[in-house]
Amino acid sequence: MGVLLLSCTSSCTSDHQVSPWGAARRPPLAAYIAPPDLDAQLRAIDLEAGELGLELQLELRGALPRGQGEVVLRGYAGTDALGRRTSAVRVATPRGVVMAAGPLDSGRVDRSQATQLVPSLLPGEEPDATEQLGVFRSGTDLNGDGAPDVVLRNEAGELEVWAVLPFGAARYAVELAMRPRFALDVDQDGTLELAGRTRKREGDPIAPELLDVAGFEGDRYTHRGSAARAFHAARGVELERPGGDGAGLARRQEPPQDDAARLRRALEQAWHALLAGRPAKETLAALDREPVPPALQPAFSAHRALVASVAAVDPVGAPAREEPGGAPTRPRGASGTPDRR
Repeated sequence: MGVLLLSCTSSCTSDHQVSPWGAARRPPLAAYIAPPDLDAQLRAIDLEAGELGLELQLELRGALPRGQGEVVLRGYAGTDALGRRTSAVRVATPRGVVMAAGPLDSGRVDRSQATQLVPSLLPGEEPDATEQLGVFRSGTDLNGDGAPDVVLRNEAGELEVWAVLPFGAARYAVELAMRPRFALDVDQDGTLELAGRTRKREGDPIAPELLDVAGFEGDRYTHRGSAARAFHAARGVELERPGGDGAGLARRQEPPQDDAARLRRALEQAWHALLAGRPAKETLAALDREPVPPALQPAFSAHRALVASVAAVDPVGAPAREEPGGAPTRPRGASGTPDRR
């Protein structure tokens, strides 16, 4: 009886608060996070691609900063229920599938989401230029912020640039007066600026070439930075020269005499002056002093409104646009992966 009592006493006074996690008494954060496994993420992508009937078209590889592992970019092609060609992009890191864009559903009305992987950005407007692999390749750091970047394109040819992070992806904001459709190295510094220009419309008697560029500064692409403003200032000076075409070339001819060419030059000069930071009031006043024949009044008024819109900049937003081209700013660490479907 005495032995039984001693055993009970020992049992009842033992420490029942002993934790399987040791002195911490709670599981560490690592217990809730799956171990990094890039191959497992790629197998998950393969399984999904098979279910969606997607065919792999392109695979690119890059590296996350600070030795956090490899990143794999895959571009896919498929066919929707209506027989239209579709595209999709998947990006994986050892921590997960951090981007899933497309394919767009056949019944989706809004087709603006970018779902095509752009292998490489090359300076220029030629569509085929972005089909080659060059220095500015998706999966590398395109803007010097340390993160590998992914370039996507939508059905209208508009570009998006995304930063790849270990646990997600974040789309860079773009402040541009036109939708970004190509890239240029306007200051020859080895880093590309996004660019867009007005699309020529059939029957437009004036048809000015209104080009805007956005350089990477801080955490976004902006046309209000030093590189973009210097470009517009130089372009405006070139247009003011007799025989200048605004593209750094001097034509051996007299200044244009016909009304359409005169108004085209005036609109382009005002556009670049405003984007270079010149005062809007005096710039638009000079434009409004141009004589406009009645036959050209409708076209001139439409172009004049677009030129004036780049002066309507609020303190934190992008300018008013005929073709809005910006994207909301996202926290650099936030996941911003587009919708799959």
